[in-house]
Amino acid sequence: MKTVAIIPARGGSKGIKDKNIIDLNGMPLIYYSLKECFACKEIDYVALTTDSEKIANIAENLFPNIIIIKRPMELALDNSTSEDALEHAIIELDKQIDEIKNILFVQSTSPLTDNKDFSSILKILKNKDSAMFYTEDYGHFFEIDDMRKPRIPRQQRKPLTREAGNAWAFDKKGFLKYKSRLFGNIGLCKIDFVKSYEIDEVEDLLLMKCLMQNNDNS
Repeated sequence: MKTVAIIPARGGSKGIKDKNIIDLNGMPLIYYSLKECFACKEIDYVALTTDSEKIANIAENLFPNIIIIKRPMELALDNSTSEDALEHAIIELDKQIDEIKNILFVQSTSPLTDNKDFSSILKILKNKDSAMFYTEDYGHFFEIDDMRKPRIPRQQRKPLTREAGNAWAFDKKGFLKYKSRLFGNIGLCKIDFVKSYEIDEVEDLLLMKCLMQNNDNS
């Protein structure tokens, strides 16, 4: 039974033009997620679903073994959902690959995710139907009236759990049935807070460059 990683990368990004292939410390952004997918021993195939020939060509030049799914334009609009793109990609992959069991849906906008993180979330599928990354957040989420109360010291506060948008893992048949990335018995996989940072705006890109350069120098 096979596991396939699917990375969506449409060409019409808004916050940052050509975001999926923008330069991040000398490599296109999408490179980092692809590299870690190919390095993950639990993943048998890596696929990219895109409406952009430019993105597809860059990905193929970087990783010749990648599977390119040409996404129809109607599934690459501003109001198109990731689930619609995933369903199309899975149907196309079923024509090429026998016995696909699990899917790892990976976002290229979280380049700090590594192959060990992918391994951890995929292992959860041994006894769960789907799984998500989460991180712990000690910030104040409030109603105005709550802010008038004395502060509880951070050491005494229970953190809130926040969904992290790095990746989701799920059983293929369950996804096609429910049309949702999370369903059934859902497993949780904790990820480091800093790894949950996503690139949506130019400011996020600048922050990520600093984080990655700091990691390289440490």
